Amino acid sequence: MAKDLSTVQRIAFICNGDSCLKKGAADTTTHIRAAIVQAGAKGQLHTVRTQCTDQCLHGPVVFIHPEGTWYQHLTADKAAALVADHLLAGELLAESVLYQG
Repeated sequence: MAKDLSTVQRIAFICNGDSCLKKGAADTTTHIRAAIVQAGAKGQLHTVRTQCTDQCLHGPVVFIHPEGTWYQHLTADKAAALVADHLLAGELLAESVLYQG
């Protein structure tokens, strides 16, 4: 059964390219997804593991849609804050912002 996309408010695209994986992107992905489940927000939030986003120096990189926010060095220890602060409350994690579109 497919996810009901009509309820999704934000999507986190998590780079899992080689450079980001070497910097912990797999753990970041796991922790973001776990924090979404723990918050009971699977219906509102969606994650996508991407290949290289061409931001290797800044990895692990996470891009948030629809705002157009790029986060850098987003390691597993920042996953819960990303979910609570940005994905659910709409507040930036200012210290980790790479680019705000």
